[in-house]
Amino acid sequence: MSTSAEPEQQQKEQSDSQRARYAELIIYAVIFISLVASVFVINLNIANDSQRDTEQIFCATKQQEYWQASISNIRDVQQSVVTGVPYDSFFKEFGTSTKQFDETVQALYSGGKFMVNSVEYGVTPVKDERARKMVNSTKEMWAVHRADVIRLIDSFNPQTKALDTLLLDRSVDYAITHEADILRNNRDFITQLGQSSTERTSRLQTIQIVALLAGLIVFAAMAVRLSVSLRQQDKVIQDSQSQLIQAEKMASLGQMVAGLAHEMNTPLGFIRNNIQIIEENEKEFHHAMEKCGVILGKIEREDYSGLEIVVPEALDAMKSIESVGLVDENKMMLENSIQGVDRIQELVSNLKNFSRLDEANLQKSSINESLDSTLVIANHILKRHMTIRKQYGTVPDIMCYPAQLNQVFLNIMTNASQACEDNPEGGVLLIKTSLDGDDVVVQISDNGKGIAPANLKKIFDPFFTTKPIGQGTGLGLSIVFKIIESHKGKIDVKSEVGKGTDFFIRIPAVKKLTKETTERVFQDDTVLS
Repeated sequence: MSTSAEPEQQQKEQSDSQRARYAELIIYAVIFISLVASVFVINLNIANDSQRDTEQIFCATKQQEYWQASISNIRDVQQSVVTGVPYDSFFKEFGTSTKQFDETVQALYSGGKFMVNSVEYGVTPVKDERARKMVNSTKEMWAVHRADVIRLIDSFNPQTKALDTLLLDRSVDYAITHEADILRNNRDFITQLGQSSTERTSRLQTIQIVALLAGLIVFAAMAVRLSVSLRQQDKVIQDSQSQLIQAEKMASLGQMVAGLAHEMNTPLGFIRNNIQIIEENEKEFHHAMEKCGVILGKIEREDYSGLEIVVPEALDAMKSIESVGLVDENKMMLENSIQGVDRIQELVSNLKNFSRLDEANLQKSSINESLDSTLVIANHILKRHMTIRKQYGTVPDIMCYPAQLNQVFLNIMTNASQACEDNPEGGVLLIKTSLDGDDVVVQISDNGKGIAPANLKKIFDPFFTTKPIGQGTGLGLSIVFKIIESHKGKIDVKSEVGKGTDFFIRIPAVKKLTKETTERVFQDDTVLS
């Protein structure tokens, strides 16, 4: 009886072992996808916070603009009253700008809407405690005299030209007294939001690195387990392969976002340094202004005692500012900071063009624009040792899924960069587009180490890689092949060991071209920096 029970026992053990392998693979997959998903959730939260900060900064910027306009107009009204000049237009503009300023104060404090050029914008309340102190300070200063200013605006009668001059004088006094304080609060608020954004970016980068490292460990374990399962069950391999390919896409996108975060940290860093330098320089200006203020005060009081001491001190302070060149230095710091902001804006714009997460449908797209967006996104990978040469031809648009096609270009460019790392003469990446019959042809070539003839036919196979264990998954070019195939296109490769590799991607073109598309042509050679 023991002999007859052995096959049943073996079958049960095999079944248990199979279930254990399935359970193990499922656990690995859940852990890996959870890690990648967590990175995307964090990115989404950071994006929402950045959008909220952008809205609040826009509101603060308009607040400063309305406050300055209000002060200028009420001074014009007071001057007109004194000189007898008509002040209807000045007072109307004063009322408009003041009420707009009041809307922005309320919006930043408790959330709400405000109008800009007849367009309504919404903003959420400021939550950052450090930034909210500036908002509270501005609201408290404004609340002291708000009722008087609003009553002055509402009491004006255009027909009778009646104006409460007492309220007008009190409003002008208030504006003069609090002009600098409100503007300072506004600038400090914007600066604090920028600092908070930098801190969030730093935390995001750390979390991403940890999550990606953990993901790679889990991914390596999955790959080893799948390699064993390949010999036993083809169906399990096919099902798992699709899941792993999707996971690789998510991991590569996570790495790309981490690289962009690093790219953004550089301009954010020198913008912060510039602001700190400007803040230090401002102390020198303030010191000189204090000295000059003492002199003017004595002259105003006709008290000329001690001027022989104070005047030289003021002159020395002014000469110190001029000799060090603080005015030019502040101007240069501001210009550099604007350039840094422009760089960040360029990165964010190209990230949006690259991902196109809102464009999940098949649509008409420019292949040249897709290549340019991918180059900007891949800048942190390529710039270390690659020279980019672009030769774009006159090509029509294509019907494609833009985000998927950008993934194809990114994978090939990344492989080219890795192949050129050890090139003593420096890597060169040639990107060329042309039209061949009804197909748009994209050529991506490098002068790297090349691919051995024995491996050339395997490079599109899932899991095939020539890299050491743990450094490559063998899915990058497999993803490329499947995406091109789904676009009814073809991909060919030519390579020579020691000389480089050429990829040729052919995708059907849109036959009916617009006049603008047929006339567009450009060709240039550029070095990526």
